[in-house]
Amino acid sequence: MTKQSDIRIQRTKQAIKNTLKDMILQLPYEKITIKALTQQAQINRNTFYLHYESLDDVLYEIQQNYTDKFMQLTKDYSFIDNQDELVKSFFTFMESQDDFFIKVTCDSRFDYIRERMQKKVTSQSYAASSDKSSSNRAIMNILREYSNVTLYLYRQWVTDGRQIPLDRMITLVSQLLNNGMNGAAKMIRER
Repeated sequence: MTKQSDIRIQRTKQAIKNTLKDMILQLPYEKITIKALTQQAQINRNTFYLHYESLDDVLYEIQQNYTDKFMQLTKDYSFIDNQDELVKSFFTFMESQDDFFIKVTCDSRFDYIRERMQKKVTSQSYAASSDKSSSNRAIMNILREYSNVTLYLYRQWVTDGRQIPLDRMITLVSQLLNNGMNGAAKMIRER
């Protein structure tokens, strides 16, 4: 593959992703078709199928890019030991993203895509945790799932029109999580 063809592939894939993002902002996802996407992107349907099998594959690749950025940002944080940093990083990251990302994150119709991303992020946080003993694995699994409440609190905050200032929301979520996390972490340390 020549550098020229590699650049064309990158441009084509970016055109597909950009077009899907634009369409998601305008239409319900279930109403978007590959035919409509390829027409709007001004590419051949066969070209689409050279790169993707479905619209979900395109959406997954777009989401993967956001996930990779967030994971890089939080790679050194443990979901037990660094809740304040994780909450602040999460809210700050979310608020710095485009309208497409906010829509996909907050619209429950995209939960099946978002859940794959969320599992990847929480697995990274789990790997960074200080206590990995098998006797505490069940508690750690519960704590990991509990830490995912940050996303749901963010979604509610957006749904409510962001009426609470960002800094206050970060503090509120951190306090909610820490009060619960500290009690459970104490159980782990006492074992």
